[in-house]
Amino acid sequence: MEAVAIYAQYQQQISVVLLDMIMPAMDGVIAIRKLKKINPHVKIIVISGLLSNQNKKEAANLGVRAFLSKPCTAKELLQTISAINC
Repeated sequence: MEAVAIYAQYQQQISVVLLDMIMPAMDGVIAIRKLKKINPHVKIIVISGLLSNQNKKEAANLGVRAFLSKPCTAKELLQTISAINC
């Protein structure tokens, strides 16, 4: 919830959101919906060690641009960020 509030305040300075699908207070799908409500064009990369096909499909339907599996390398993360910022 804190991250969504920070994004709302600083969205002009944030080019990409890296979001885990499993979080303690808010799941990833709810967080994606809230971020999209703030900015429908927000670029989101979902990262998860337990990403089900259903969660992936739901996130993609909400406009998530990319998915990474944990663990990922710094190179994979940088390549994904670069790809969605084109």
